[in-house]
Amino acid sequence: MSQFDPKFYDFFTHPDSPGQMAAEAKRYGYSGIVVTNSKINKGIVLPDDFSIYKGIEIQAKPSRIREEIKKLKNSNLISIVRGGEEELNRAAVESAGLDILLQPLEFNNVLAKAASDNSIAIGFNLGSLIKLKGDARIRELKYMRTNIKHTRKYKLEMILTGDLGSVYDLRSPREMAALSSLFGMTQSEAIDAMSAAPMGILRRKSLNYIQEGVELI
Repeated sequence: MSQFDPKFYDFFTHPDSPGQMAAEAKRYGYSGIVVTNSKINKGIVLPDDFSIYKGIEIQAKPSRIREEIKKLKNSNLISIVRGGEEELNRAAVESAGLDILLQPLEFNNVLAKAASDNSIAIGFNLGSLIKLKGDARIRELKYMRTNIKHTRKYKLEMILTGDLGSVYDLRSPREMAALSSLFGMTQSEAIDAMSAAPMGILRRKSLNYIQEGVELI
C-alpha cells in the first residue's frame, strides 16, 4: 500500500467558488477541505466521497484573541489564528479551544508547551513558500525550521496547507510532501499533517466527542 493512500485534507482555503475548489481538490487527490471566512452555498454539489467543512480565521488584536477564541470553544467551526509576533502567538496558544496556530513567526519552548497543554496544532503554510521570493522566502524557511523543531519536541500535531485562494494554488499531496522537505519535514510527517492530524481535529469537533479517548457510541 502506498503512503499516499490515506484521506488528505487542506484545512485553510478561502476560494471564491467552493464548489469549483472542491471539484479540483478531489481531482488532485484530496478528500475534503476547510473553507474559512467564505460563504458556502447550500445547493453546492460535491464530488463523491468529498467533504467541505466550515472554518474561521480569527482576526483580532492580541488583547482580543482570547475572547474571540472563547466564543468558538463549543462550535464545530475549525478555528485558526494566523501566527505573527510573540504577543499574538502567546494569546492564541494560551486559549483552550483554538484548533490551529498557522505559521507563527516567533515560536519558542514556552509557547510550544502552552500549545501542547491546550491541544493546539501548528500549521505550516506552503502557500507562503510558493508565493514569496528571495530573502522573504529564506526568512520564511527559517521560521518553519524553528517551528518544526519545537513541534517535534512537544509532540504537537502539524497541519500542512497550501493557503488556497483559487484552484491555481492547488498542489497534490505528493507535491506538498516534497515541498515540505525544504524546511526539514519528513515524508511521514507531511502525510500525517495532511491526513491523521486533520482527521483528529474533525473527530474532536464531532458531536459525539467528549474528551481525548472518550466518545459517545
